[in-house]
Amino acid sequence: MSLKEDKFPILLGSVTAVVAGGLIWWGMQSGTAYEESKTNYDDSVSEIQRLLRAKVAPTSDNLREKKNAVAEYRASVDELQKAFDKYRQVELKNTGVSEFTDALLAAKERLSAKFVEGEVAMPAEFFLGLGKYTDKLPQQKNTGLLHFELQAFEDLFGRLAEAGPTELLNVHWPDLPEEIGQTYEMGDAGYRAHPIEITFAGSEDSLRKFMSSLDDSEKYFYLVRTMRVSNSRKTAPNSKDATFEAPPAPASDSDPFPDFGGGDFVFPTEEDGEEPAEGGEEGADESVEAPAEPEEPAAPVVSDSGQILKQVLGGEEIQVFMRIDVLQFVQPKELPKE
Repeated sequence: MSLKEDKFPILLGSVTAVVAGGLIWWGMQSGTAYEESKTNYDDSVSEIQRLLRAKVAPTSDNLREKKNAVAEYRASVDELQKAFDKYRQVELKNTGVSEFTDALLAAKERLSAKFVEGEVAMPAEFFLGLGKYTDKLPQQKNTGLLHFELQAFEDLFGRLAEAGPTELLNVHWPDLPEEIGQTYEMGDAGYRAHPIEITFAGSEDSLRKFMSSLDDSEKYFYLVRTMRVSNSRKTAPNSKDATFEAPPAPASDSDPFPDFGGGDFVFPTEEDGEEPAEGGEEGADESVEAPAEPEEPAAPVVSDSGQILKQVLGGEEIQVFMRIDVLQFVQPKELPKE
């Protein structure tokens, strides 16, 4: 055969050799990747088997520390619950409707007497914010809750009367959800909040006294949710608002020298018998020229006794709005056992 006749077999053999070489290279590479994957797989299986054979955490030391921490937490929770036991009310029992209205009228009379005694002005027909029950009767199923609120808020208003504000301006006692056809859900809370809103006018001192007295209750736990304080005066004070003290009157009208302690002033030489001053002569006329008529002493300058600024600043009344919750603590839930 000639070269021309052998061209096709030669070309076919060359292509076959290249393809075969490629297949051999690909097979070798795939084998290497397979071996690597199998090695990683075997290592992972070995690690899982080792973890399954190992002792599961926590260790005995960690378990002991965890139990100690849980015991301390339980003790702190128990201590906190006991701290609120004095505020925890017994089961609230419903009473007759007339019994509640009688209790409301009696509380109104007692508080009115306290406000009158403290000279605190009150809204007309003050019924502690429960004037609605003068026209309608509460539902008997809710009288237990209403008795709790009535007793708590009577105590609250009594503390306000003792603080000495000038006027109780407004009271808003929100309806119980049960009284308006709703259902109250306690959820996981350990207490129920009973809100009331009051607005009064008075001095800063009356506000401080009232706020301080809220912590003194041994039966009710009060929580101030919102407070807004505004000055009754809308303009800045000026010097005309100050009331200055009158200067003290002289000790005597006949005392021309009040600064020297009286009119019996004598020279030292006349008092202790010493010789006249240098330049004088013995036997000389010891009479002295009568002093000139003293001038009218000027009025002493009034110094600031610490009251002037107090009379100008901080003397206005303030108006206070407060939303206060009294918390009804329920019996605590038993903690889960270890």
